[in-house]
Amino acid sequence: MTVEEVIEQAESIVNERRRQAAERLGVGEDKVHLHRLQLRQLREAGLLIDLDVAGVSMFTVRASYAELGIGAEDVRAKRLRAGSKDLFPGYSKKLRSLEARARQNLNKNSRSIPAFGQYRWLPWTAYEEFQIKHNEILADLAAVKAEIIAKYDEIRETNRAYFEQVALRAWSDLRAQFSDPASGVIVTMDHKEFQPGDRDAFVEYIVQRALGKMPLPEEIEAGVKIDYKTSILYSEAEIAVEQAALEQAQAQRAQAHLERTEARQAEFELELDRRVEQGKAQARVEAYRRAEIEHARAQLAEMGSPIQDALDGLRANLYDAVNTLLNGLRKNDGFRGKASAKAADLYAYWKRLNGGLLQDNGLEQALAGLDREMTRYQIAGKDTRSTHIGDIEAQLTEIMTLTAESARKLRREGSSRAAALEF
Repeated sequence: MTVEEVIEQAESIVNERRRQAAERLGVGEDKVHLHRLQLRQLREAGLLIDLDVAGVSMFTVRASYAELGIGAEDVRAKRLRAGSKDLFPGYSKKLRSLEARARQNLNKNSRSIPAFGQYRWLPWTAYEEFQIKHNEILADLAAVKAEIIAKYDEIRETNRAYFEQVALRAWSDLRAQFSDPASGVIVTMDHKEFQPGDRDAFVEYIVQRALGKMPLPEEIEAGVKIDYKTSILYSEAEIAVEQAALEQAQAQRAQAHLERTEARQAEFELELDRRVEQGKAQARVEAYRRAEIEHARAQLAEMGSPIQDALDGLRANLYDAVNTLLNGLRKNDGFRGKASAKAADLYAYWKRLNGGLLQDNGLEQALAGLDREMTRYQIAGKDTRSTHIGDIEAQLTEIMTLTAESARKLRREGSSRAAALEF
């Protein structure tokens, strides 16, 4: 293999991965970032995931000014924006609700790590709960789609009757702008003009315009989906491969130079001069490439540890939750509403979202202590529960102390890394 082939092979390793990632994510290659942070630990302990929702928006389309009874010369058309029209009344709301449930399920069971952009880290310890809920959402989505398709003709006829009424009202409003009933053009839509006597044509045009925007049953079946995708990331191993290839190329050039020198004794001086100049040029290129490798390493060092980011975010969530619980406990001299259930769930929340990777023995022991106190509280009779409040308050205070620094850190950085704790 020639020197040029070795260099080309080394350069193509990362470029090919970048191209594949860009193709998979549907973005330009310049938008793909090569994340290289502690991939081995994160891959072993969980999954990088991003929600992929498609097709929900096609059930609602923009309404024209004419459908709202606003003519082109109407003062409202100059600044106000036309609204939207729901082509599948009731079902659009159900689909938006399913999308919101899917996002809430992902947010509840995963952590945001800034280095990975929109991707979230889902620990294997929370994977089963995430999948159970995700599959329930997919089943509900399939049921909604099936119902829409089964009632498609009925929905279409309902839309026909509804938009006939809309068009008649719009025509009335538009005609009211003219003092002379026989005055000129009433409105222009899509380069189509309607005269004062064209009411029925106008109504039919509005109706067909709405019906034509309705996605077909096969488009609904194939196009409406809720799924998730995983990230393609890169570690320092890729940098090491490129650097090794450079070193191999350098060794091959040295060997080739030696062999050529020995074979061409008569032309040694001339060849040497030429090789010196060539070597200087090659050395400059290698220096540039090595500088870029070091630059990548420097960026990596500056980005910090995503595992620490995740741990700080989890601690900050616990701090906020415990702060709320303590304030309520002290204000009411006990638990009110669902507060006791939230306190009892804190230890399970920690176990589920740390993924076995985010280690904090002191915090875990404090949470386990709270869990024991809450168990005693819940099995105690109503008359004796108050005797446990002091011990519970002490455990909550200890947890606040252990998580306060992480919470302050994220506040100082103005970070939105710690999503609100969901119960």
